[in-house]
Amino acid sequence: MIDFALSQSRILIVDDQVNNIFAIKSFLERIGFSNVTGLSDSTLVFDEVKQCLPDLVILDLSMPNVDGFGVLEHLKPWIKSKTSLPVLVITADLTSKTKRRALIAGASDIQHKPFDPTELSMRIRNLLETHWLKIKVHEQNDLLAQQVVERTRDLETALQQLKQTQHQMLQQERLRAFTEMAGGVVHDFNNTLMSIIGYSDLILQDPELLNDREISLEYVGIMNTAGRDASLILRRLRDFYRPRDETDPIETVDLNKIVEEVVPLTQPKWKDQALKDGRTINVRLDLEHVPLLKSNAGELREMFTNLIFNAVDAMPGGGEITLRTRSSPSKAVMEVSDTGTGMDEETRRRCLEPFFTTKGEKGTGLGLAMVFGIVKRHEGTVEIESAPSGGTTIRIQLPITESKAQDVAAAEMLNRSLRVLVVDDEANSRDVVEKYLSADGHQVVTAGSAFDAISRFKAEPFDLIVTDYGMPQMSGMELAVVVRALSPQQKIIMLTGFNIGTIPTLQRDNVSTIIPKPVGQTELRSALQSLFGQKDSAIPAARESAAA
Repeated sequence: MIDFALSQSRILIVDDQVNNIFAIKSFLERIGFSNVTGLSDSTLVFDEVKQCLPDLVILDLSMPNVDGFGVLEHLKPWIKSKTSLPVLVITADLTSKTKRRALIAGASDIQHKPFDPTELSMRIRNLLETHWLKIKVHEQNDLLAQQVVERTRDLETALQQLKQTQHQMLQQERLRAFTEMAGGVVHDFNNTLMSIIGYSDLILQDPELLNDREISLEYVGIMNTAGRDASLILRRLRDFYRPRDETDPIETVDLNKIVEEVVPLTQPKWKDQALKDGRTINVRLDLEHVPLLKSNAGELREMFTNLIFNAVDAMPGGGEITLRTRSSPSKAVMEVSDTGTGMDEETRRRCLEPFFTTKGEKGTGLGLAMVFGIVKRHEGTVEIESAPSGGTTIRIQLPITESKAQDVAAAEMLNRSLRVLVVDDEANSRDVVEKYLSADGHQVVTAGSAFDAISRFKAEPFDLIVTDYGMPQMSGMELAVVVRALSPQQKIIMLTGFNIGTIPTLQRDNVSTIIPKPVGQTELRSALQSLFGQKDSAIPAARESAAA
């Protein structure tokens, strides 16, 4: 006999032979099943199942109208449901082909005719127990899902309360982080401004220096390099959330030349300011041959500047700074050594951490952290040797990607004159670009707005338009769309102080090239060479006036 819970299962027998239905039903009732029905017309199975929702179907395969395989097809929605309706097939066909076909069609088990009552009872019991276990699992899953929903709702409520509680703390933390980031920018700007202000002060205090062409050009060159490095600092701040990619400026760099440039750049600190403080600091160069590197010259100058300034601060009584370079088979090695106070082990271990400083309020703790970041971006390593009163040596190794080129030559001027329309709402920027182009022999017309530029463009032809991106009323990109509608082949250079990556690709297709601000004469010449400098190409024929 079976237990009471299992005896309440609904069993549907489907067989075209009424006597077979009667025999199976009688057997099931004798062993304790009390909810058994029979159906001899297989065409009514679908409606019957939908109405009584059986827990087990006992199905004959050989039947007229709709055979057992057809019934299995109709029962698929229930067979494939979460609780999976079990179907016991009873057949006199003992071939493997029939068994495989029945199982593929969805049968849960197969009982051969004539059947053994004990075997049939066991098969039915197993199928029903499995069926009820699946129902319990399904119910338990539903309960767990409901509990998850309730717990999730509770957690969301708690999270919302936590967010409200932490809002003021987050605001304070953002302000602190902004202050620290601003401190880093100020730190780097002070380094570059030291050269600009220092050398301009020398000229202003002694105007006679301007009569010495060599010294004047040297001072102006140093200030120009410092200004470009300051531009790089701003560009990194503008692109604060953007990692380095292929659009970042990478060039062939002579490491020894970088070192030689940094010495006069930093002279206002290690010589002039030190002398005012009563200190004498000498800078010595020990430079060996190093292959050319593919690198970012501005970042390398910034790195050396930070190292030299740190060395100056570490020598309150004066001393000597030595800049060394050499190369190994695969790496360029550079060292900055000083004869200063040195560091204890704890300071040496932590000195690369951002905002760690031993200078109190006078320090930002960002100098060596900036150095470490630059080295990591170049896939290099930093080693520090130091001891109290024993000075410090910082050794940097960068991977060598040697270039066969001997040097990076400045872009050459075009050997032809262009008619150029320069568009910028800022008079100073417009004037600088005009002077760049005029100095190279180009004929320049200027416009202070996009509307003015459209009027001039309709009135006369131009080989090139150089326009600013951000202008009031109509932007440079909107101007480019109008111009390209009038003359689809018109060459346009876009200048922008924004992150180029933020300009949608579809918009960039409206211009020939985009140059980040501030733009130098070399960059502008290079862009013109790219657009007009091919040996076999001529300046595009001037378009006919679009005024009509």
